[in-house]
Amino acid sequence: MKQLIALTLCLLCLLGLAACQDGGEAEAGSGAMPTVLNQNEYILYQNVFFNDQAGDYLGKTHSVEGTLARVTDAFSEKTRYYVWGYMDATKCCDWQWEFVPADPDSLPANGSLVQLSGTMVRDEAALDKIWLTDVTLELKTAYEPAACDVDLSVMNATLERVQLLNMQYKPDYFQGKSLLLYGRAAGLDSIQHPYYDNAWTQKLVGAELPAIGTMVLVSGTWQGDSIQVDSVRATADY
Repeated sequence: MKQLIALTLCLLCLLGLAACQDGGEAEAGSGAMPTVLNQNEYILYQNVFFNDQAGDYLGKTHSVEGTLARVTDAFSEKTRYYVWGYMDATKCCDWQWEFVPADPDSLPANGSLVQLSGTMVRDEAALDKIWLTDVTLELKTAYEPAACDVDLSVMNATLERVQLLNMQYKPDYFQGKSLLLYGRAAGLDSIQHPYYDNAWTQKLVGAELPAIGTMVLVSGTWQGDSIQVDSVRATADY
């Protein structure tokens, strides 16, 4: 996913120059969704994308349990599908596999826990040039998402950042859409990436944030390059 971020940021620079695995039903929009912790999956992810070992896994079937997320890729005007999780309870390191669903309309809601099996292939159409195809997917635990147009709270921190970048550099695509996201209170009018200082900071308008460092869930509307806030609440779910 660091490759994904690097590719996205390179594109953004060019644009700038040109102008514990818990089951159970979760409360809608609470953030208390099932989240997978899997160190082995993180190691595999690192081997494929960073340690030049992708050739050892291409063409082979890979099965993984993870949280489902859809990401709107405004640069290519398509929806991308991921299963994701964290390495461990610190949530400092995440992994995410892009996949090609057989029937996108039949997928469960974002935030649901799923068991996915597919063939790992190299493909230029994939955002990181590798994804899972010929996929079968089994719902393990359903999740009822928040009632909003774009729910970033069902993404890990890396996917959330990617979606925010899409929103900031393709604002017309998201203009006026309601959304939900999470982060760490960074001041009077902004939240920050929840686990890495200065990885991203998102401006909020009309917010009354709690003390700096508090994890918050923000509901609002995308306007220009900022979020017009409807509500902010502290959360321990992230």
